[in-house]
Formats: sequence, C-alpha cells, structure tokens
Amino acid sequence: MKPTAIYSAALALALAVSSAFAETAVSDAQLKKFADAYRSIVTLSQEYAPKIKSAADAAAAEAINVEAQTKMVAAVQSAGLSKEEYQGIATQLRNDPALLQRVNDILKSAAATQ
Repeated sequence: MKPTAIYSAALALALAVSSAFAETAVSDAQLKKFADAYRSIVTLSQEYAPKIKSAADAAAAEAINVEAQTKMVAAVQSAGLSKEEYQGIATQLRNDPALLQRVNDILKSAAATQ
C-alpha cells in the first residue's frame, strides 16, 4: 500500500469514528445530568467572574480561574457525567437544534419547579 493510501485510509477511519461519536444518541437521563451540570457551571461562572475581574494581578486572576475550573469539573462529575461526556453533549448541542430544545425544555421545567 502506498503511503498516500495509508494516510487516506487513516483519515477516513478517523472521520468515521468522529462522525459516529458526533451522532451518538443522548438519552433523557444524560440530558438531565447535562442540564444539572450546566446550571451549576452557570452559577459558578457568575460567582467567579467578578473575583477574576477584581483580582490584584494576572497571577491572582489565573489562580482564581484555576479554582473555578476545578469546581466546574467537580460539578460536572457530581451531576454524573465525565468532563468528556459533558463536552461531547455540548458539542452535539451546537449542531442539533432538536437536542438543544430538549435541554432547554429540561432547564425550563427545572426552573418552573424552583
């Protein structure tokens, strides 16, 4: 097999794998976990944004940002998803309006019960 053919085959395989991942169905349970994590992340973002903005210097801002990121990852895991699962669903939401609507419905439903 020529090197070009090998590269083409590898590229085709990589594209097939990434396409298969991108088209993975997301269950209602996963979307609920995603929505729970999303709400926590929004809350943390609102809490930490002013702290980062008012940090004394860039090093302090970076330390606060690292703390916020750590708490966000913990929030995702606490909701029952891995960071990769959360990011995968977030990526799918960008390309799937129906999936985005399902998440919005979950978020609205949760807000109505609070």
